[in-house]
Amino acid sequence: MPLVSDSGYCADTLRNRTGLRNRREKSKKRLGDLRAALKDFDIIVNNILSNTDDGKKNRSLAVFCAGSLARNEAGDKSDLDLFITANDDGGSFGRLFRFGLFWKLMELNRELEYPPFSNDGEYLEIHGMKELKSGTGSRFDDSKNLFTARILLILESQYLANENIYREHRREVIEHYYRDRDRNGMERFRPLFILNDLLRYWRTVCLNYEERRHDTNRPFRKKNVNLKFSRKLTIFGTVLPLVMQPIDSSEMFEKLCEKTPLERLAMGLDLLGNADLKKRWSGILDICEEFLSWKEKPEEFLKKEKILVNRHAKELSSFLYKALTCKPRKTRKTYGKEIEEVRQELQSALIL
Repeated sequence: MPLVSDSGYCADTLRNRTGLRNRREKSKKRLGDLRAALKDFDIIVNNILSNTDDGKKNRSLAVFCAGSLARNEAGDKSDLDLFITANDDGGSFGRLFRFGLFWKLMELNRELEYPPFSNDGEYLEIHGMKELKSGTGSRFDDSKNLFTARILLILESQYLANENIYREHRREVIEHYYRDRDRNGMERFRPLFILNDLLRYWRTVCLNYEERRHDTNRPFRKKNVNLKFSRKLTIFGTVLPLVMQPIDSSEMFEKLCEKTPLERLAMGLDLLGNADLKKRWSGILDICEEFLSWKEKPEEFLKKEKILVNRHAKELSSFLYKALTCKPRKTRKTYGKEIEEVRQELQSALIL
């Protein structure tokens, strides 16, 4: 089933921005290089398996990336955020296999001249589909990084190895969020499960930022800029089209996930059809391009330009707030009450 709006003024304006288009082309080139480097991924996996006590062959593993590369916003200093998903339980893989696989990915990261994996490779893990789904809301959801892997898989991911398996895994997670649809019927279904987890993820990244501020040895200003811009756009750029039109099937949501966060936001704005927001859209894209350039600046620059960063962040928050709280066109079928719920949740974004 197609989405109601795949084009319009805001979508066309975004598509024609030279700076963002250049980043999109650079991202696609890098993704192509990574996929070429991992074209023999199954052979690599089986070679590692043959030298361990694991004893199982042809396991269904996929590799995807998140972050600026997956959002088609890569710059010269963008790093590589890797995630691995598996049909099997993640914990069923032996330690030697895991060490061997992670070492191969570290070699790839170094050969392609990406910065070292963040936090000493802390987030390199194999996430089984059973864990990703059954762990939803559990006490292990955050501690085992399941929540982040699950949300990033559907919101900002690009496959690097085994595209079919990657798409199957992403579809499984999306269907997990839509599993009440058949029980409630299409007319009564509301995607509150996914909407709640989107907002929960926003609170989680806010808390993670607060924790980082206490460590004086770790730079926090770039994390703060990411929080004010890219994290906010990933979450609320997805929330907007969700409340602007009934995306009441997993197939429709999967199509939405094919778009980048900025493309989703543009789609939501075109559905909304607010004249004032359309006038402001080009200026918001200016801010987004400036933010992307800030990510490649040193911490000293961000400290010096703190007032400018905060002013632009407030302008973006104001824009998102208006988009999520103003009334859509009367001809547009919407869920109705979710607009008011999102209005309250967005308050936390406005104080960052």
